[in-house]
Amino acid sequence: MTTDAPENSTGETSDVDANPAAKIAPARIAHIVLSESFVEHHGPEHVQAYVDAVVAAQVDAQTMDEDAVATRIRERLDAVGLAIPDESYRNLAKQVHDSTGVAISTDGGEVLHGDPAVSADVHEPDVRGTDDPDDPDRPFYS
Repeated sequence: MTTDAPENSTGETSDVDANPAAKIAPARIAHIVLSESFVEHHGPEHVQAYVDAVVAAQVDAQTMDEDAVATRIRERLDAVGLAIPDESYRNLAKQVHDSTGVAISTDGGEVLHGDPAVSADVHEPDVRGTDDPDDPDRPFYS
């Protein structure tokens, strides 16, 4: 049996093999968005510690695997008494591992670190719906 995709030494295709566009993918910045409730709940000192931990991890990530990055984030946050769910450490490590930088903002649009031009998009729909079934502007398929 033959396959069109080249295999690596373990017999599995890599992301680059499966997606040739991955070879030419542009550098990306990891954009982490914190909810306002997270910011309010933890306060400025812990939020700054979180930002510092993620920024330091992104710098370190160039020479570490994702598991080591997750461990590094956990160590930094443990040192200031800030605990987040286990899955969050892994997700943060994955986001920053192959990035060229990091931007951190709140879902309210406040930039905590990074380029101020990178902020969370707040979508405000320009179409307002109606619950009135007889409204002539209401689509027939609703």
